[in-house]
Amino acid sequence: MPYKDILLHLESYPDATSDLALDQGLTLCAALGEQVTALAPQIAIPLKTNRIADFALNLGDMAKTEEGRSRENAARLLDRFEEQAKSLGVFGGRLSPAAEVFETPDITARLARTRDLCVIPYGRETAPYTAVAEALIFASGRPVVVFRPRADRPLSGGLGTVVVAWDGSRTAAAAVSAALPALTAARKVIVLTVLNEKASAGSGAAQDLIRHLGRYGINAQIQEFDAAGAKIGSVLEHVAIRSEADLLVMGAFGHSRAREFVLGGATRSILEAPPIPVLLGH
Repeated sequence: MPYKDILLHLESYPDATSDLALDQGLTLCAALGEQVTALAPQIAIPLKTNRIADFALNLGDMAKTEEGRSRENAARLLDRFEEQAKSLGVFGGRLSPAAEVFETPDITARLARTRDLCVIPYGRETAPYTAVAEALIFASGRPVVVFRPRADRPLSGGLGTVVVAWDGSRTAAAAVSAALPALTAARKVIVLTVLNEKASAGSGAAQDLIRHLGRYGINAQIQEFDAAGAKIGSVLEHVAIRSEADLLVMGAFGHSRAREFVLGGATRSILEAPPIPVLLGH
Protein backbone atom coordinates (compact mmCIF):
# COMPACT_ATOMS: atom_id res chain seq x y z
CA MET A 1 0.00 0.00 0.00
CA PRO A 2 2.62 2.59 -1.02
CA TYR A 3 1.96 6.29 -1.42
CA LYS A 4 0.75 6.74 -4.98
CA ASP A 5 1.45 10.45 -5.41
CA ILE A 6 4.34 12.25 -3.67
CA LEU A 7 5.47 15.87 -3.99
CA LEU A 8 9.19 16.64 -3.56
CA HIS A 9 9.86 20.28 -2.66
CA LEU A 10 13.08 21.87 -3.93
CA GLU A 11 14.38 25.40 -3.33
CA SER A 12 15.84 27.54 -6.12
CA TYR A 13 16.54 30.75 -4.17
CA PRO A 14 18.48 32.20 -2.43
CA ASP A 15 20.39 28.92 -2.05
CA ALA A 16 19.42 26.03 -4.28
CA THR A 17 18.73 22.62 -2.80
CA SER A 18 22.02 20.70 -2.93
CA ASP A 19 22.53 17.72 -5.22
CA LEU A 20 23.00 15.52 -2.14
CA ALA A 21 19.69 16.69 -0.67
CA LEU A 22 17.87 16.17 -3.97
CA ASP A 23 19.36 12.70 -4.45
CA GLN A 24 18.54 11.56 -0.92
CA GLY A 25 15.09 13.12 -1.13
CA LEU A 26 14.35 11.19 -4.30
CA THR A 27 15.69 7.97 -2.78
CA LEU A 28 13.40 8.48 0.22
CA CYS A 29 10.42 9.19 -2.05
CA ALA A 30 11.13 6.03 -4.04
CA ALA A 31 11.23 4.01 -0.81
CA LEU A 32 7.86 5.46 0.21
CA GLY A 33 5.84 5.44 -2.98
CA GLU A 34 5.27 5.00 -6.68
CA GLN A 35 5.11 8.40 -8.41
CA VAL A 36 7.05 11.54 -7.48
CA THR A 37 6.52 15.08 -8.78
CA ALA A 38 9.23 17.66 -8.10
CA LEU A 39 8.37 21.28 -7.34
CA ALA A 40 10.99 24.01 -7.80
CA PRO A 41 9.41 27.49 -7.80
CA GLN A 42 10.98 30.28 -9.86
CA ILE A 43 11.29 33.34 -7.65
CA ALA A 44 9.90 36.67 -8.82
CA ILE A 45 11.14 39.87 -7.16
CA PRO A 46 8.63 42.72 -7.56
CA LEU A 47 10.03 46.20 -7.05
CA LYS A 48 8.16 49.14 -5.58
CA THR A 49 10.50 52.03 -6.16
CA ASN A 50 10.85 55.25 -8.14
CA ARG A 51 12.88 56.06 -11.22
CA ILE A 52 15.57 58.00 -9.39
CA ALA A 53 16.25 55.18 -6.90
CA ASP A 54 16.22 52.60 -9.65
CA PHE A 55 18.63 54.68 -11.77
CA ALA A 56 21.01 55.24 -8.84
CA LEU A 57 21.03 51.70 -7.47
CA ASN A 58 20.17 49.62 -10.56
CA LEU A 59 17.54 47.79 -8.52
CA GLY A 60 15.71 46.61 -11.61
CA ASP A 61 18.84 44.98 -13.06
CA MET A 62 19.68 43.40 -9.70
CA ALA A 63 16.20 41.91 -9.43
CA LYS A 64 16.40 40.51 -12.97
CA THR A 65 19.78 38.95 -12.20
CA GLU A 66 18.45 37.23 -9.09
CA GLU A 67 15.33 36.03 -10.91
CA GLY A 68 17.54 34.60 -13.65
CA ARG A 69 19.63 32.77 -11.05
CA SER A 70 16.48 31.27 -9.57
CA ARG A 71 15.26 30.13 -13.01
CA GLU A 72 18.60 28.51 -13.78
CA ASN A 73 18.69 26.74 -10.40
CA ALA A 74 15.13 25.49 -10.80
CA ALA A 75 15.76 24.17 -14.31
CA ARG A 76 18.99 22.42 -13.28
CA LEU A 77 17.37 20.79 -10.25
CA LEU A 78 14.36 19.62 -12.23
CA ASP A 79 16.54 18.24 -15.03
CA ARG A 80 18.59 16.24 -12.50
CA PHE A 81 15.42 15.06 -10.78
CA GLU A 82 13.74 14.00 -14.02
CA GLU A 83 16.74 11.98 -15.19
CA GLN A 84 17.10 10.12 -11.90
CA ALA A 85 13.37 9.67 -11.27
CA LYS A 86 12.92 8.11 -14.72
CA SER A 87 15.80 5.73 -14.07
CA LEU A 88 14.06 4.67 -10.84
CA GLY A 89 10.69 4.39 -12.55
CA VAL A 90 9.00 6.93 -10.26
CA PHE A 91 8.85 10.08 -12.42
CA GLY A 92 5.48 11.77 -11.98
CA GLY A 93 6.15 15.22 -13.39
CA ARG A 94 7.88 18.54 -12.70
CA LEU A 95 6.45 21.87 -11.59
CA SER A 96 8.11 25.30 -11.67
CA PRO A 97 5.55 28.02 -10.97
CA ALA A 98 6.54 31.67 -10.64
CA ALA A 99 6.29 32.86 -7.03
CA GLU A 100 7.39 35.77 -4.92
CA VAL A 101 9.78 34.78 -2.13
CA PHE A 102 7.16 34.82 0.60
CA GLU A 103 4.55 33.06 -1.54
CA THR A 104 6.47 29.78 -1.78
CA PRO A 105 5.06 28.19 1.41
CA ASP A 106 1.45 28.92 0.41
CA ILE A 107 1.95 27.67 -3.15
CA THR A 108 3.59 24.46 -1.93
CA ALA A 109 0.78 23.87 0.58
CA ARG A 110 -1.85 24.36 -2.11
CA LEU A 111 -0.17 21.92 -4.49
CA ALA A 112 0.33 19.39 -1.69
CA ARG A 113 -3.43 19.17 -1.08
CA THR A 114 -3.79 16.90 -4.10
CA ARG A 115 -0.82 14.68 -3.19
CA ASP A 116 -0.53 11.93 -0.60
CA LEU A 117 2.61 13.33 0.95
CA CYS A 118 5.18 16.12 0.60
CA VAL A 119 8.89 15.50 1.20
CA ILE A 120 11.19 18.42 2.06
CA PRO A 121 14.97 17.87 2.00
CA TYR A 122 16.55 20.63 4.07
CA GLY A 123 19.44 22.81 2.99
CA ARG A 124 22.26 24.37 4.99
CA GLU A 125 20.05 27.27 6.10
CA THR A 126 16.88 25.71 7.52
CA ALA A 127 14.62 28.80 7.79
CA PRO A 128 13.16 28.66 4.22
CA TYR A 129 12.45 24.95 4.60
CA THR A 130 10.84 25.17 8.04
CA ALA A 131 8.57 27.95 6.74
CA VAL A 132 7.37 25.63 3.96
CA ALA A 133 7.00 22.71 6.40
CA GLU A 134 4.90 24.80 8.80
CA ALA A 135 2.59 25.92 5.99
CA LEU A 136 2.17 22.31 4.88
CA ILE A 137 1.37 21.11 8.40
CA PHE A 138 -1.36 23.68 8.99
CA ALA A 139 -2.66 24.46 5.51
CA SER A 140 -2.33 21.41 3.26
CA GLY A 141 -4.32 18.78 5.16
CA ARG A 142 -1.58 16.31 4.19
CA PRO A 143 1.42 14.83 6.01
CA VAL A 144 4.92 16.17 5.44
CA VAL A 145 8.32 14.49 5.72
CA VAL A 146 11.31 16.66 6.62
CA PHE A 147 14.94 15.60 6.82
CA ARG A 148 18.50 16.84 6.66
CA PRO A 149 20.70 15.03 4.10
CA ARG A 150 23.56 13.03 5.55
CA ALA A 151 26.42 11.73 3.44
CA ASP A 152 27.36 9.27 6.21
CA ARG A 153 23.95 7.56 6.40
CA PRO A 154 22.14 7.37 3.07
CA LEU A 155 18.86 5.49 2.82
CA SER A 156 19.08 2.36 0.70
CA GLY A 157 17.07 -0.80 0.23
CA GLY A 158 13.72 0.56 1.38
CA LEU A 159 12.52 1.35 4.89
CA GLY A 160 14.12 -0.56 7.73
CA THR A 161 13.00 0.61 11.18
CA VAL A 162 10.23 3.17 11.74
CA VAL A 163 9.64 4.69 15.18
CA VAL A 164 6.14 5.96 16.01
CA ALA A 165 5.89 8.54 18.82
CA TRP A 166 2.62 7.71 20.58
CA ASP A 167 1.01 9.71 23.38
CA GLY A 168 -2.63 8.90 22.62
CA SER A 169 -3.36 12.40 21.30
CA ARG A 170 -5.44 13.39 18.29
CA THR A 171 -2.37 14.61 16.43
CA ALA A 172 -0.52 11.34 17.10
CA ALA A 173 -3.53 9.44 15.73
CA ALA A 174 -3.54 11.65 12.62
CA ALA A 175 0.17 10.96 12.10
CA VAL A 176 -0.29 7.19 12.43
CA SER A 177 -3.15 7.23 9.93
CA ALA A 178 -1.08 9.27 7.47
CA ALA A 179 1.92 6.98 7.96
CA LEU A 180 0.17 3.64 7.35
CA PRO A 181 1.71 3.13 3.89
CA ALA A 182 5.19 3.66 5.40
CA LEU A 183 4.43 1.44 8.38
CA THR A 184 3.24 -1.44 6.20
CA ALA A 185 6.38 -1.13 4.05
CA ALA A 186 8.81 -1.04 7.01
CA ARG A 187 10.70 -4.13 8.11
CA LYS A 188 10.37 -3.14 11.79
CA VAL A 189 8.00 -0.78 13.64
CA ILE A 190 8.58 0.50 17.18
CA VAL A 191 5.78 2.32 19.01
CA LEU A 192 7.44 4.66 21.49
CA THR A 193 5.66 6.11 24.52
CA VAL A 194 7.59 8.67 26.56
CA LEU A 195 6.55 8.35 30.20
CA ASN A 196 6.32 11.12 32.79
CA GLU A 197 5.95 13.78 30.14
CA LYS A 198 2.18 13.85 29.45
CA ALA A 199 -0.65 12.61 31.63
CA SER A 200 -2.22 10.81 28.65
CA ALA A 201 0.98 8.87 27.93
CA GLY A 202 1.07 6.36 30.76
CA SER A 203 2.48 2.86 30.77
CA GLY A 204 0.48 0.61 28.47
CA ALA A 205 -0.93 3.51 26.44
CA ALA A 206 0.22 1.91 23.18
CA GLN A 207 -1.50 -1.46 23.65
CA ASP A 208 -4.62 -0.61 21.64
CA LEU A 209 -2.53 0.99 18.89
CA ILE A 210 -0.60 -2.29 18.60
CA ARG A 211 -3.94 -4.08 18.15
CA HIS A 212 -5.01 -1.60 15.47
CA LEU A 213 -1.74 -1.87 13.54
CA GLY A 214 -2.06 -5.65 13.66
CA ARG A 215 -5.20 -5.35 11.52
CA TYR A 216 -2.90 -4.07 8.76
CA GLY A 217 -0.43 -6.91 9.23
CA ILE A 218 2.03 -4.67 11.12
CA ASN A 219 3.74 -6.55 13.95
CA ALA A 220 4.83 -3.53 15.98
CA GLN A 221 6.86 -3.53 19.19
CA ILE A 222 6.20 -1.36 22.23
CA GLN A 223 8.98 0.67 23.78
CA GLU A 224 8.51 2.89 26.83
CA PHE A 225 11.08 5.49 27.81
CA ASP A 226 11.07 7.55 31.02
CA ALA A 227 11.64 11.21 30.16
CA ALA A 228 13.11 11.81 33.63
CA GLY A 229 12.82 15.56 33.17
CA ALA A 230 14.36 15.63 29.70
CA LYS A 231 12.65 17.55 26.90
CA ILE A 232 10.46 15.40 24.69
CA GLY A 233 12.29 16.48 21.53
CA SER A 234 15.65 15.29 22.87
CA VAL A 235 14.11 11.97 23.96
CA LEU A 236 12.65 11.36 20.50
CA GLU A 237 15.99 12.19 18.91
CA HIS A 238 17.85 9.86 21.28
CA VAL A 239 15.55 6.88 20.68
CA ALA A 240 15.39 7.41 16.91
CA ILE A 241 19.17 7.48 16.58
CA ARG A 242 19.73 4.62 19.03
CA SER A 243 17.22 2.49 17.09
CA GLU A 244 18.98 3.33 13.81
CA ALA A 245 15.54 4.26 12.47
CA ASP A 246 14.97 5.35 8.89
CA LEU A 247 11.82 7.31 9.78
CA LEU A 248 10.22 8.91 12.85
CA VAL A 249 6.44 9.36 12.84
CA MET A 250 4.91 11.96 15.17
CA GLY A 251 1.99 14.31 15.53
CA ALA A 252 2.61 18.01 14.98
CA PHE A 253 1.21 20.10 17.81
CA GLY A 254 0.41 23.75 17.27
CA HIS A 255 -1.84 26.14 15.37
CA SER A 256 -1.75 28.99 12.89
CA ARG A 257 -2.59 32.48 14.10
CA ALA A 258 -2.69 35.45 11.74
CA ARG A 259 -0.22 33.72 9.37
CA GLU A 260 2.10 33.12 12.30
CA PHE A 261 2.69 29.54 13.35
CA VAL A 262 2.62 28.72 17.06
CA LEU A 263 4.26 25.32 17.54
CA GLY A 264 4.60 22.95 20.46
CA GLY A 265 8.10 22.51 21.89
CA ALA A 266 8.74 19.03 20.48
CA THR A 267 7.36 19.99 17.07
CA ARG A 268 9.56 23.08 16.85
CA SER A 269 12.75 21.30 17.94
CA ILE A 270 12.19 18.44 15.48
CA LEU A 271 11.30 20.82 12.62
CA GLU A 272 14.38 22.97 13.19
CA ALA A 273 16.79 20.02 13.43
CA PRO A 274 15.28 16.69 12.36
CA PRO A 275 17.68 13.94 13.50
CA ILE A 276 16.40 11.53 10.83
CA PRO A 277 13.56 11.78 8.28
CA VAL A 278 10.44 12.73 10.24
CA LEU A 279 6.84 12.32 9.08
CA LEU A 280 4.58 14.85 10.76
CA GLY A 281 0.78 14.72 10.73
CA HIS A 282 -1.72 17.23 12.04
